[in-house]
Amino acid sequence: MDGVASPSHERIGLKTRCSTRPTTIEQGFANTSPRQVRTCLSTLELIVATNPPVLESLLLQLPTASIISLYHTSRFLQSFLRSYPLAWTHISFRLSTAGRSESRQASPASDASGESLTRCSKPHALDQLLLSIVIPFGIRLKSLVLDHTSVSGVTLTAQVLVARRETLEHLSVRGCKHVSLKYHIVPYLTIYKLQKSVGERNSAVRIDHLALKSLYAFRCRHHRRRPYLPASLLRRDSDADPTHELIKMCHQLGIWTDTAWCPTPGGRCLRRKDYYTGRGNLDGRGEVWVVFDRLWRSGNMLGPSNTTQLNSKPSTAQLWETSESGQDGEPLGCSGTPGEREGKMVPTHLRRSHRMFVDNFTCHDCGELIQERCEQCSVRMHCVGCRKILCASCAFAKPLPPKERSPDEATRKEGENLFWWAPGSTRSPNLMMQEWSNDGLVGGQPNSAITPTINMNWCCLKPMFSGGSGILIGGPGVTGSAAEQIRCAPLPKGNGWEDSEFMRIRQHGRPDVPDYNHGEGHDSRLQWLLHGSGSEDNIVCPRNLCQECWQTPDWKDSCQACQEPFCFAHDLRGLKMRICGYRDLGLEKAKMEADDALENMRGLVAMNTQELASLTSLPDTLDEDLEVEPRSVIGADDAFENLHTPQLQDELHALPEILPPPFSESSSTSSSKSSLPKWYGCAAYLCPEFRAIGDHRSKCTAAAKECTGCGVHVCPVCLTKDPPCDCSPCAERYHCPNCQRAKPPGSCKKAEEEELKRLEELEAQSRLEKEMIQAQRLSAEELERLGDEALEGVRYLFTFALADDGTQELPVTADDESQELAAIAGDDDGSQELAVIANDGSQELPVSIADEESQELAAIADVGSQILTTQDLAANATAALVAVAALLEQHPA
Repeated sequence: MDGVASPSHERIGLKTRCSTRPTTIEQGFANTSPRQVRTCLSTLELIVATNPPVLESLLLQLPTASIISLYHTSRFLQSFLRSYPLAWTHISFRLSTAGRSESRQASPASDASGESLTRCSKPHALDQLLLSIVIPFGIRLKSLVLDHTSVSGVTLTAQVLVARRETLEHLSVRGCKHVSLKYHIVPYLTIYKLQKSVGERNSAVRIDHLALKSLYAFRCRHHRRRPYLPASLLRRDSDADPTHELIKMCHQLGIWTDTAWCPTPGGRCLRRKDYYTGRGNLDGRGEVWVVFDRLWRSGNMLGPSNTTQLNSKPSTAQLWETSESGQDGEPLGCSGTPGEREGKMVPTHLRRSHRMFVDNFTCHDCGELIQERCEQCSVRMHCVGCRKILCASCAFAKPLPPKERSPDEATRKEGENLFWWAPGSTRSPNLMMQEWSNDGLVGGQPNSAITPTINMNWCCLKPMFSGGSGILIGGPGVTGSAAEQIRCAPLPKGNGWEDSEFMRIRQHGRPDVPDYNHGEGHDSRLQWLLHGSGSEDNIVCPRNLCQECWQTPDWKDSCQACQEPFCFAHDLRGLKMRICGYRDLGLEKAKMEADDALENMRGLVAMNTQELASLTSLPDTLDEDLEVEPRSVIGADDAFENLHTPQLQDELHALPEILPPPFSESSSTSSSKSSLPKWYGCAAYLCPEFRAIGDHRSKCTAAAKECTGCGVHVCPVCLTKDPPCDCSPCAERYHCPNCQRAKPPGSCKKAEEEELKRLEELEAQSRLEKEMIQAQRLSAEELERLGDEALEGVRYLFTFALADDGTQELPVTADDESQELAAIAGDDDGSQELAVIANDGSQELPVSIADEESQELAAIADVGSQILTTQDLAANATAALVAVAALLEQHPA
């Protein structure tokens, strides 16, 4: 335990206080001899009652729960602690938050209601404890912590605070849902604010003394955590007004509170910018107040948690856990020298574990003093690689305008501190219009609300900052105390808090990466990737880097397909990436660790075998001058006798056969050459096929494949150089080039499938040719039939027209046949010529008619020997139909 004995000044004060009035022993055993008193009390009771320094040190080492258990141990201790007010000076009934509480198996009732076991407390149970023990016995109460409890605000303000207002210096009600700022805390402080204002005007007025120096009230009821506009202060149902009044009244009364406004100007506070952007088109001349938790790193929980007790290293920057001794968030111990821990009596905001992240920070570039700011500004303007801290002007691409007081502010009183919460500011940091426009300054004042780009980058993982002062980190393996390292910001530069990976790269330069084109280099490269520089640090926390650290080589690379950057610490050594020529990194790492364990076992077996062989070759008698260690002399005779037994000799000869041969360079080279394939890949990096939960980067489009035989990944470039077989067995199960060559004969059906495909193509081509010939033949016969029908119709119409009116002339536009017939019919002696023609069938027709009819008949008769084309037959049929239409117009009958 820390500080077994209390300091000398505390001992003197305790003896003085204890000597002013009789103790419980003197009162209860006034008429009893000391010997009888010693027999009535136990050893613990005697030590506690008769040694005030030991008792005080014990009370400082015990949490409140243990003190109450000690109070219930015996009637004597109950009576003694009731009359000992120093036991009730620092009381803490805080409950663990969800992030630090140990995972427990909840009862069915709590599972049904969705509440954890830490929340299942009876209503008003804590109120009765305060009224029955704390108020009566704690007449010197200085510190009262009630975080995340169900204490009633009426009981707290109306009885506890009123009864102990002259002694209570520290009060914490963080997360108490039954304690309201609007109805309990603010009205209580308003009374003392009014008394102070009246006392400043009239010194004769009596003022009640308020000893309260610090008040923690973040996340209690009616507490505003998100940014708010000035218009929200006028709404009765808004939580902005009580939060605003709390900050102002605590400043006026000189009370330190854990709620404050961020002093970063304009949109350079990213919380203010996000809130302003999400509200739509707001006037840039308005104000946005950003409330933040000043204890956002520790949450008023000191001492190691359940995870840091086992996993954290002493060098971790979570000072509120590693450098503090406590239990369930309550600090313990005695206050000693300045180099030691503060102990139980110092509140969180005054401890070194908090002030180290707040006090005396200056900008690395311009040297300006940096004030305490919100969690997002603290993390985003702080480089984890080199621990460089930047102000709001140097952290962005454009600096802030010069600090000139606005005309309205210049007319106010000179002695009035307008921005006491933002020291050094000449303009209100809540105004969004803090930037230059393209035209520069208008009237010496900023005229733009467009925030420039911040000169900081995340390595790969990006945490999510909520509007209510919270940080959420998602992803596989990103849990526990290691992920909480993001809250360790800012840290001073040059004190050993820099990132070890960047420090090694800058000190030792570019590491020699082994070649992967041969067997030994293939394994050595994998050894370097998984167990190389920086892998032992177990970096799972997202890293915010400045431009200098971001441009440092050899800590990141990019995907071959999508060119998305990734870092070795999180993606590669986190076993998320894919590498061409290697299996899944989880399997490779497990195999590597198994091989290392096997090599160690071989070395131990070889060493033991040699020792046993040397022992068997020793003589039966030892030289007297030979110095032998005592452990080897004891039982040496029995051991030598047992070594010469036939059973042990057989076991020694059979031992090398049980295990593989010991490791050597030649055997390792031969085994690696026989086991590793000849194709080693190109060692290109590829993003994971599926992004993990919490990884918001875009999905990779790499068309890589995994060998079903050996599990090796093959990148798209190697697939193009050595394309896989496209036969049906190989298409279903991809094999890398090594497994493809190692297949047994007959497993690949590519030649058979190509031959079968060629035969099918020939058969389809011959079938298509036959169908085309058949279609041409059918079309020719059909057109021939249509042509015959058209000619028969023309002849019938000509004959019908001549028989109907033989004297009428045919139209001029008729064919040669119709003209000859019209001429013959118009002759007076036409009937004679017709008769002659009818009698003598061999007589030739008129030349004009005979020639054209003979041509048509020759064309029709020659169809069998020569197939007319489709175009000619269509033209003839069209001409015949035109002629028929003309005759019908001339002879409607």
